[in-house]
Amino acid sequence: MEDSPFHEAILLSKPSKDERKTRLKTIRFPESLVRYLEKEAADEGTTVNADVNSIISRHFSWDKKIREFGIVEIPNSMLRTLFEGCNDETLARMGRETFAVQKEMAEFFFHDSSPKAMLDLLTIRSKFNPRNQTRVTQEEDKYAIVMRHDFGPKYTIFAKDFLEEFVKQSFHVKPRISAGESVVTARFKVNPPNSPT
Repeated sequence: MEDSPFHEAILLSKPSKDERKTRLKTIRFPESLVRYLEKEAADEGTTVNADVNSIISRHFSWDKKIREFGIVEIPNSMLRTLFEGCNDETLARMGRETFAVQKEMAEFFFHDSSPKAMLDLLTIRSKFNPRNQTRVTQEEDKYAIVMRHDFGPKYTIFAKDFLEEFVKQSFHVKPRISAGESVVTARFKVNPPNSPT
């Protein structure tokens, strides 16, 4: 446990020995692609090697899996327009129903829909979608899940009901939900196994 009152929970398993080891591989790229990679690495203040590793990691950790699962990505402006066209009751229902899809995704991605796997899925989504960030903190048996988005106040209605359902179904407790225009927080306490509720 870290000294700070809240620290980021270890949601993804620690890298295995194989994940920490590296192996030198020679890969041939067309000159035009090398120029793009060198420019992007220079613009981001990183190296071509780090950039290629990041791209390949994203492909296998997220892009390939969401395509296989059947997720369609749409422009943020279109998503915002779709949410703005829904009434509050519909958005709340959609938020609650989205939990079932998330559970199926966790089963598909990890072959597991335990609370840890569900939190891992939120973390991975956040890693690859900067417009919808999720932070999970844990101090002993107290959790906080904070979602920040760029999709407008209507999306907040959806996110509130999604987070409430997520916590109720995954942890079997009712969270305290607070929300602003672009941030929704769920705080809850999980009773240790074999303790009275």
